[in-house]
Parts: sequence; structure tokens; C-alpha cells
Amino acid sequence: MAQRPIDVSGSEIVSTALMELLNEFPALNGKSVKFSTLDDKSGLGFFPISGAAVISRKESITGHVILQCGYPFNVIYRAAAKTETQKLAIKEFLDALGKWLERQPIVVSGQTVQLHEYPELDEGRIITSIARSTPAHLNAAYQDGVEDWLVSILVRYKYEYDTSGA
Repeated sequence: MAQRPIDVSGSEIVSTALMELLNEFPALNGKSVKFSTLDDKSGLGFFPISGAAVISRKESITGHVILQCGYPFNVIYRAAAKTETQKLAIKEFLDALGKWLERQPIVVSGQTVQLHEYPELDEGRIITSIARSTPAHLNAAYQDGVEDWLVSILVRYKYEYDTSGA
């Protein structure tokens, strides 16, 4: 199976926009999401899977190009959860993050909040959707009691440009 081409500059632009967006999540309560980093015992990290793959490419006879791209990533919540209640809270946190990114309403501290629009990317690129690929789930458990909980998410965006320079 041939590997899909990658929108390399799009990968960088989407990564930056997602870092800002993830850190605006209303339920963070002082936590911050780090890029491809987790501490040994705890943390919240955002991990791109493959970069921004070009799903489809259309080019008109005038040189107008429309790319449909997908940018898959994981958010991992690492913690030493001791009780079922703590584990459930982590799962609910990640599921709420997914719902919020999908622009569904969520309840945070008794208030209903909702993401109404996606961040702007750059000239020609716009996010068309963000959706969970999996529900939050336990991904890894270590001997010291630390666990990694994970939710997989896919950003879809459109990139339009002209090759003619006009």
C-alpha cells in the first residue's frame, strides 16, 4: 500500500494551532498540554501520529488546487490513579476534551461551554472538522502504578492554492 503524501508545512501549522487550542480547553484546571512530552509520573501530552496526510487532491485546468488533509493525533493523560473513581475521572476528562473539540456542549464546573469555531490556520488552510477516532481508554499500565489514558482524534482540513501564480 502506497503511503499518502504529506502536507509538511500544514503539519507544522496544524500542530501549532492545536497546541494553542488544546490549552484553551476549559476543564484543564491549571494543567497544560505539552507537545510530544510526558513526565515520568504524570502529565498531559499531545502526540501527532503521522503528520498531515493528503487524503485527496483536485486540480483545475487553471491550476487551482484543493487538498483535503487529515491530521491524526493522540492526547495522552498520564497519572498514578489509585481508585476506580480517579480512573473514571481521567476517562471522562479525555472524553469531554473530545466532545469539546467536536464542538459539542460540555459541562465544566456546572457551566455549559462549547467551542464555536476552530482556530484560523493560514492563508488557504481551514479546519473543516475535528472528531474522535476512539473513545478514551487505558492504553498502558506500568509496574509503578502509573497509567497512560489515551484518546485518538482526527483533524480534517482543506488547503486551497493556485499553481499558476495568478
